[in-house]
Amino acid sequence: MVSTVFGLIVAVLDVAALFALGIPLALVWGVLSLISNYIPNVGFVIGLIPPPLLAFFEGGWQLALWVTVIYTAINVVVQSVIQPRFVGDAVGLSATLTFISLIFWGWVLGPLGALLAVPMTLLAKALLVDIDPTTRWAGPLIALDQPPDRLEPPDDS
Repeated sequence: MVSTVFGLIVAVLDVAALFALGIPLALVWGVLSLISNYIPNVGFVIGLIPPPLLAFFEGGWQLALWVTVIYTAINVVVQSVIQPRFVGDAVGLSATLTFISLIFWGWVLGPLGALLAVPMTLLAKALLVDIDPTTRWAGPLIALDQPPDRLEPPDDS
């Protein structure tokens, strides 16, 4: 749900920028931006390729450069700075672990792994950390705002 909301935000901002620059098919590129948003950290590169190419053929290299700069600025700020924090908060994973999981699952399963990085990490966490009481020490390293268990015995008075 969080990825969809941020995908819509990025798509609307991208469409507005492309309309302002006079790029044809701005709505199509907005839909591509929304769809590519589901691939964390590298999805915007996939969505970035067609608009500057079209801008180059429509208005030359200056327009293509402007499209690239504006499109990249919007996507980097939203997808690389703001979105990982909200995704991590929504699923209970730190931003660092979310990024590491993207690299790991992308390496293991390729593009499908990049798309499924957060769900696969949550599955691994549930199977390896949450289920076994002896691995509770790893909880604060993985999850956000999870205090370590107290080492004091319970008070029986």
